[in-house]
Amino acid sequence: MDFLDVPTILQISAVFNLMAALAWLTLAQVFHIAPRAGRLMAGGHVLRFATQGYSDVMSAWPAALQQAVLELGLLGCILMLLLALRRMLLSRQRPRDLAWIGGLGAAGIAAGLAAGSAQAAELAGTVAVTLLGGLAVRAMLLGLRGQVAPVTAGFATLPFAMLALMAFVHSVELLLEPDWAGHAVRGDLPSPARAVLWYVVTFGITLSLIALMIWRVVARIQHLTYRDPLTGALNRRAFERALGDAQAQLLRGHGFALVMIDIDHFKRVNDQHGHAAGDAALRHCVGIWQAGLREVDCLGRLGGEEFCALLPLASPGDLAAAVAVAERLRADLQARPLPWENGLLPLSASFGVALPAAGDARGEVGLVRADAELYRAKAEGRNRVCAATHLQPAEVP
Repeated sequence: MDFLDVPTILQISAVFNLMAALAWLTLAQVFHIAPRAGRLMAGGHVLRFATQGYSDVMSAWPAALQQAVLELGLLGCILMLLLALRRMLLSRQRPRDLAWIGGLGAAGIAAGLAAGSAQAAELAGTVAVTLLGGLAVRAMLLGLRGQVAPVTAGFATLPFAMLALMAFVHSVELLLEPDWAGHAVRGDLPSPARAVLWYVVTFGITLSLIALMIWRVVARIQHLTYRDPLTGALNRRAFERALGDAQAQLLRGHGFALVMIDIDHFKRVNDQHGHAAGDAALRHCVGIWQAGLREVDCLGRLGGEEFCALLPLASPGDLAAAVAVAERLRADLQARPLPWENGLLPLSASFGVALPAAGDARGEVGLVRADAELYRAKAEGRNRVCAATHLQPAEVP
């Protein structure tokens, strides 16, 4: 079809990159959605727009300078996209690997041009892009593992895999056909298939990152909906929902225990050290307790300094296992005082452990039992664990 000739495809791709850059910049600057990742994405699209079309602006430049702009522009574009990707995935990995690959790629491009070898320069840039594409695939698979369905993760990763594969194939072309190097500087147009593939890859990467941004926004909304904003523990509503689900599973033989927790003398912390210290103490306690719990366990903040942990049990009546977990949480908090104002602020908590009652849809009976044991622990001197050993999960008041 005439309207799908190569110059038209390149123009469509250039316009797409420009519009994508404007869209990402608007999201970052106006709506403050993933601002750092958005600015990186905008920068990547601008670089691709500026270097993609083999613009007439560069036609009068020396060939070496033209190739340097094209190769370094593509390398910089991919680096920005990968940095944006890691921010979207909330990766804590430092970009040292990106710096090494980008730096070596740029050095290889410069060395090749200095030696007058267009092949060496283009090969260095293409190998670097291949490695960066592989890192992008790895980041996607690791970042989305366990977060979304495998099929969804595969589709989101596919454009980055295509990028790595195309760059690898081009590296092989450069090795087998040295005359292929410098085709862009000579004004040679890519084949229609290559032009379409590059456009599809660019569009696919942008679409994947948009999907990641939406996923991140939704996850943030869910976090704000179900999590206590100060401590990150489940809020009361979310915990009650988890408790209701656990009660339904109790009828199927999947038992659990409830551990009520109250920080000892918390009002004294606020009165003597200020509310900032109180907030820090809450975050400190929750951080220790969450580190000591399993992924299947739930920790909720019921209000103030009162928390409750829901512990699924391998055996419905295994109260001893829940008591052991509570004792470990108690000991961990006692052993790790809060660093505060050039000193250490000792903290402790009291724990009440109980099994739930079958037939109690909302789990209120179990909460009352655990709360009673919590008050017994406080009455007996605090910083201890008390358990309702006389109550079994099958009992219904």
